[in-house]
Amino acid sequence: MKTLQHIAITLLLLITSEGMAQDIHFSQFPISALNLNPANAGNFNGDLRMNAMLRRQWSSITVPYKTISLAGDIRLSVLNEQLKGLGAGLVINHDDAGDGQMRTLDVRLYPSYRKPITSDSIQFLRAGIMLGFSQRSVDFSRLSFDNQFNGDVFDPLAANGEGAAGDKVTWFDLGFGFGWEMQQENSNWDIGFSATHINRPNQSFYSEKVRRPVLWQFHATPIFKLSSKLNLLPSAVFMKQQDYRALNFGAELKIDLMQEPAKNYSFGLGLNLRVKDALIPFVAVYWNKFRFGFSYDVTTSNLNTVNNGRGGPEFSLVYISKKIKAHPQKHVICPVY
Repeated sequence: MKTLQHIAITLLLLITSEGMAQDIHFSQFPISALNLNPANAGNFNGDLRMNAMLRRQWSSITVPYKTISLAGDIRLSVLNEQLKGLGAGLVINHDDAGDGQMRTLDVRLYPSYRKPITSDSIQFLRAGIMLGFSQRSVDFSRLSFDNQFNGDVFDPLAANGEGAAGDKVTWFDLGFGFGWEMQQENSNWDIGFSATHINRPNQSFYSEKVRRPVLWQFHATPIFKLSSKLNLLPSAVFMKQQDYRALNFGAELKIDLMQEPAKNYSFGLGLNLRVKDALIPFVAVYWNKFRFGFSYDVTTSNLNTVNNGRGGPEFSLVYISKKIKAHPQKHVICPVY
């Protein structure tokens, strides 16, 4: 009976958006900027940005799924003024899923370029590429198969009959992205799209090849200044990967409590919607160079009858460093009278 429950849960996960998506994705998607678009590398108000994401899900119905993402990117002009417009980023993603501990490790490099396209430098075009290496592994000893039932009892030492070539598979990955932005006095528009796995790498544990489908993402993350202390941050992303489609959108209201050179405190409150899947409330705290965010997925799909609405929590932490550049003082010779 327990085995039948595991099989039912596995099939249920495969037909939901999380299972079909194949790629990791976060509810706080604007914060996971490099996973959203390679062209976002180096595109922020500062010199160095570091980001950490932690997501847990399905803890109420099976072994919890856990996803961790660590990222860092930099404006290369910090190192050399001749590199103005160039950016670089690094992302490490680790995903641990299900009873078989299927683990995916992604290591990705993101070079990017940003160029003004108007004489007043309020509009920019960005381009970036993704160069990645991935490894996926599974522990077959933790899974149960029909061949391990001898008619009376389950024998975990019996051959599973799956014929897998191994318990690990690795591949090289490619992607690209483009972005457009326009900066105005009371608004900042940012629109882009990206494609991941354009080389269609093989992800199969078996001799028969299974090509990883291309993941397309179209996103918009504008900012509107409502007053001296209020900012509205709407966001939307549409994802398509083979037959899987998902639309996420929502907004954050950011309240500035104190804005001084050495003291910056703000509070954010927002709500996102993953269409036909989940309602996602979230909060954010801004403290000087840090931003801490927390969200929780409330399931609204048919899976609600299984997990009682408990989609899962997600945590985010962002650190942005911005150097205050000193202006060189010219030596002035006092005249002698």
